[in-house]
Amino acid sequence: MSASAENEASTKQESGPSGAVQDDQKKIAVRTGDGEVFELNEEVAMEMETIKTFYQEDDKCETVTMPLPNVERWELQKVIEYCSKYLELKNKEDFDRKLKVFQAEFIKSLSPKCLLCLANTANYLDIQYLQDFICQAVADHIKNKDVEYVRELFEVENDFV
Repeated sequence: MSASAENEASTKQESGPSGAVQDDQKKIAVRTGDGEVFELNEEVAMEMETIKTFYQEDDKCETVTMPLPNVERWELQKVIEYCSKYLELKNKEDFDRKLKVFQAEFIKSLSPKCLLCLANTANYLDIQYLQDFICQAVADHIKNKDVEYVRELFEVENDFV
């Protein structure tokens, strides 16, 4: 089963074609590799260095939908969910404790393969705090696992056969 199929049921759409959040904030449009167009709140979009750079380098970009060919719909939904919550908690008291509670809940529904996909997405979108969190979650997951499990997870062939 693919990573996107595993998360299809558990992923809710925070912002996008059918579930757009209505407010007065400036929106930035992006298109995922599977063709979905999302209108992101500017504050959330600017957490993604790839998008931030795209819009800062070209003053006409505000009317253009930015393509994200390496990001699937479900991945962007999870990134939006994480970044939105991160921004919400950022200036609150007890940020670290509340963030850890959210992070524990966030990864509960994700398979190891999905975590790897999100690590690649966080890297592509250049969201350092998300990448650090996801990579640590993957490291925690493979800790004390046997070599065969890790090879299978990372799809590494055993060429010592």
